[in-house]
Amino acid sequence: MQLRPPRTSFVPPREVSVKVGNTVPAPGGSWARAAEKEVPIAELQRKFGWAEGSWQADLLRAADGAATSPGERRGNGGVSAAEVERYLAEPDDARFLTSAAIQGQRAALDERLGGGRQAVAVDGFDSAWQNTVAHRADTLAGNGDGQVSRTELNAFLTDVKDGRVDGTAWMPDQREAVFASRIAESAGEADPLRPLGEGGGLSMVKEYMRTTMGDGTNVPTFVSYLLSAADIQETPAAVNRSNSRFQPDPELGRDAVVDSDYTNTGYDRGHMKPADDSPTQEAMDESHLLSNVAPQHPDMNRQTWRTLEAAINDLVESTGGKASILTGNLYLDAQGKPLPPEARSTTGANARRIDVPTHQFKTVLLELPNGNLSMFAYVVPNIPNAPTKKSDITPFLEASRTSVDRIEELLGQDLYAQLPPDVQETLEKDTSARVRFRDASLYEAASLVWPQGGPRDNDAW
Repeated sequence: MQLRPPRTSFVPPREVSVKVGNTVPAPGGSWARAAEKEVPIAELQRKFGWAEGSWQADLLRAADGAATSPGERRGNGGVSAAEVERYLAEPDDARFLTSAAIQGQRAALDERLGGGRQAVAVDGFDSAWQNTVAHRADTLAGNGDGQVSRTELNAFLTDVKDGRVDGTAWMPDQREAVFASRIAESAGEADPLRPLGEGGGLSMVKEYMRTTMGDGTNVPTFVSYLLSAADIQETPAAVNRSNSRFQPDPELGRDAVVDSDYTNTGYDRGHMKPADDSPTQEAMDESHLLSNVAPQHPDMNRQTWRTLEAAINDLVESTGGKASILTGNLYLDAQGKPLPPEARSTTGANARRIDVPTHQFKTVLLELPNGNLSMFAYVVPNIPNAPTKKSDITPFLEASRTSVDRIEELLGQDLYAQLPPDVQETLEKDTSARVRFRDASLYEAASLVWPQGGPRDNDAW
C-alpha cells in the first residue's frame, strides 16, 4: 500500500473541526527538557559508535555550538537533549531540517505569497534560519535571483528529503525523538519513549523506535515511538510497505525470530509500531524487523487492530499534533491477572517457541499545537473472532478502553514519567477522553474509534 503523497504547502491543523476532551494545559509541551542534563559529546560517540563525520556527531556539535544553546554551555563539548531540540526547532545553519521545521518553512512562505505574489525575497522571513533555507532553495533549486518561489522551495525540500543536497539533511520528527531519547537516557533524564522501572527484558534503541523484548517470549513487551502530523504530511510518496520484507533483528543474533517461524501457524505477523507510521523507507524497513512483531489472529490484525492504528494516525494528522505511543503485549487470565509463563500459549513453525499474547495494549500521549495534552489507552483482546465490520469494531474498541494507570500496573513500570505529577495524576487515570469530528468523513477511522456525540461533544481544546 502506498502512503499519501507529501504536501507541497503547509496544511494547518483543523482546529474548527476537531475537539479533544479532557485535555490538560502543560506549559512547555509534554515534557520539559533540562539544558543542564548534559553528556560529553565524546562519551556519546564512544557509547553509540558515532564516528567523527557521521550525521550523529555533526548534529551533536551543531547543537552544542548553536545560538539556541545557553550562553554558559555553548561550545563546552557537552550536549543535552534540550539543546538538540532547541537547535532543531531553529536550525540557524540549516544543516538539519525536521519535518516540523519544513512545515514551518512552507507556512512562512505561504503567508508571504498573498496578493498574487509568485516569490519573496530570501531575506524576508522572520527568523535567520528560514532566510538561510530560502537562500539555499533559491541558489540550489532556483535561478539565484534573490527571490524564492513555492516551486523552488518544494524542489529544494524534495531534494533534501531524497538526500541530494550537500550540507542539509532531513531529520524526520520520529528519528529526532529517538535520537533525543538516547541522549536523555545517557543523562539520566526521563523521556516519553522510555518507561521507568524494572520491567525486565532486553532494551534496544533503533533509529525510529525503541523496543524492549520480553524475557523468553520472543515478542516485544512494548515498542515506543513518536508520530507527528508533520511527519505524516512530509512522508514521500515512494515510501511503500511492498518494498519491505520481514527480517530477523540482527541485534538478537542467532536467537532472533525468523520469518519462517510464523509460516503456517495460523497467526499474522502483527506490527507493534505500524508500518504505515513510517516517514521514510528506512523506517518502513525497520518496522518489518521481527522484534517489532507479535502473533495476532488474522481478523484482529487486519480489521480491529488496523482500525485502531489508522484512527490514531488520523487523530494526530487532523489535530496537527504529535503523539508519544507505546504498543505492547500482555498475557492475562480471564480475571485480567498476569499469566505465569508456563500457562501461556505458544506457537512457532520451527523449534523456537513464540508466546502468544492474550491482549495487545496501546497508549497515546497526544500533544496538541497549543501545548495541551490528552491521553488514551487500550487493552484489546487478541481473539480469533475479532470483529470485522465497522458497526461491530466500534463497540469492541470502546469496551477495550482503559487507563494508563492500569497498564502501568500490569507492566510494573511508570509510563510518561517526564510529565509533572499533577498532569500524570489527571491524565493517567482517565478512561473516557473523547474526540469530536465535525466532518467525520475526513477521518473515517478516527471517527469510528471516537464516535460522535455524547456528553463531551462540546469540549474545547
